[in-house]
Amino acid sequence: MWNKIDVVFTLKNPLHIGYLPFKGTVISPTRYYIPGRNFWGAITKRATELLYNNPSKEYKVVGKQIKDNFRFSYFYLYDDKTVFIPKYEEGGLNFGGKLDKFQFEHRFIGSRVSTAIDSNTRTAKDGNLHEIEFINNKFVDEKGNVKNTKITGCIWIKEDAKWDGFNIELNNNKIILIGNQNKYGLIDELTLGGEQGYGFGLVKLESISKNGTFPIKCGENSNVEIEITNTEPILSHLKYDKNINFKGEIEPLSGRGYFDIEKDDQPDGLNYKENPGKVLASVNYYFSPGTYIFNSGKKLILEWNGVLRLQ
Repeated sequence: MWNKIDVVFTLKNPLHIGYLPFKGTVISPTRYYIPGRNFWGAITKRATELLYNNPSKEYKVVGKQIKDNFRFSYFYLYDDKTVFIPKYEEGGLNFGGKLDKFQFEHRFIGSRVSTAIDSNTRTAKDGNLHEIEFINNKFVDEKGNVKNTKITGCIWIKEDAKWDGFNIELNNNKIILIGNQNKYGLIDELTLGGEQGYGFGLVKLESISKNGTFPIKCGENSNVEIEITNTEPILSHLKYDKNINFKGEIEPLSGRGYFDIEKDDQPDGLNYKENPGKVLASVNYYFSPGTYIFNSGKKLILEWNGVLRLQ
């Protein structure tokens, strides 16, 4: 059995969620949402560094425990009223049923240009101009007010979650990690996504609730089961199947990490700081979030990384 909570974070810095492969060699685009895998990675990092003074191979050990005891939905931008979920409608892609792609980008998305400087000439090095796209941590609403950008989604915690003497405690407004005779707020502050050298990715917990605003319907069995409807889009990637009728998009999905959590034949001693992006996940094709799936009567299982699969 799983305990489901709705979670809201506030962005304290811009947020870049990169993806592979992408078109172009100059611009690094960002996704407009945060996949579950990013939360698995951020919580693995935070838990490991809270529990161990000099973590090395413990990242891999803790990562497996997070994989077994947690599930994460994808997280979407939120302005206290609307969850900006992508939807592939007849008129094109829109977000939250309110903004088309251009309007969404105008409100929430920014970019920054950087380049390496030649120390001899004090000019930009050839071929080093680089544009980074990101989700802004501030936005201007329809009334002209400047507000903090927020993200919202769901986290599921297995009942009696624990490992190697460490426990997870869930109360009304905290997920508490208990270990080393101490208690830590596990998700109070996380660093998500890429370009962290630019100061990107810091998010802080705003609220946890049992009945929040995130529009997801699920069962509470041994697996996290997501209901399919013909009237609402999927809220994370679903592996492509030629037998599925759909309206939306298909895209290749991959990513970089420090190790492949689904494989056991890897050396121990992998270090977070010494192995950034060392492992590239295999590329597969998926239905994109926002796609409508017309396979009534079937349920989807939410995997450890937030990706869906047919039951």
